[in-house]
Amino acid sequence: MALPDHFEGEDVIITFEREDSGLVSNAEGKVLSWNVGGGAQPTEDVYAFGGKTFNFQKPREKFTLSFEVMINNSDFDFVQFGSGTSGAAFGSMTGRVVSSADTTSRWRIIFWFQTAASHLATGTVVVPDKTVSCYRMIFCDCKAVTFEKEFSAEEYMKGTLNLEFSATDSNGYANYFEDEGIGVGTAAGTTLASLTTSAGKGLLTKAKGYLDWSVTTTRSWTEGTTSTWYRT
Repeated sequence: MALPDHFEGEDVIITFEREDSGLVSNAEGKVLSWNVGGGAQPTEDVYAFGGKTFNFQKPREKFTLSFEVMINNSDFDFVQFGSGTSGAAFGSMTGRVVSSADTTSRWRIIFWFQTAASHLATGTVVVPDKTVSCYRMIFCDCKAVTFEKEFSAEEYMKGTLNLEFSATDSNGYANYFEDEGIGVGTAAGTTLASLTTSAGKGLLTKAKGYLDWSVTTTRSWTEGTTSTWYRT
């Protein structure tokens, strides 16, 4: 099944995963819009004797990822500041205190684009169908830099969460990936690159952690073991 001519707001699943936590949470229903920018790779001209010009390419600049969101809890504050309580996750902040003294975490954020009619849901967990084409964007090592909130009497509480990430990490692996295909696997062709193995097309090493999803009766995200969590 090919990708549709276009995607609409209900056709995206957004997952947030905190480093070293092994916890994956969906954020659909809270995000109003998002924007990806940056990543420019500027060049510089160097002039030499004899009328010669040499053009050098400089390192790629950092990327920015921003979300406009609705607010009714501390989930997005948690993304910006983190939480001193171990095991905290996006979507489960009830009873937990967020403060500016907490250690900020890195995040892996993944967009899964697939027609809403193909999404598989059980309760609040929504995952893509593995038998239908999916377009995926992966953003690794995202660090929240600002979270600007606003609230006016004639509207609702909302905010803009801004994150930044480098083009590559300290090991030279990319922090930004895009692919499309069906399901997951390591074979070349129509399958999505697998986050379950470091072999072949696998992104387990490059994208810094395992992530798969179950489409059985109980829909769920599978983060792997402690040795394959994001950023362990």
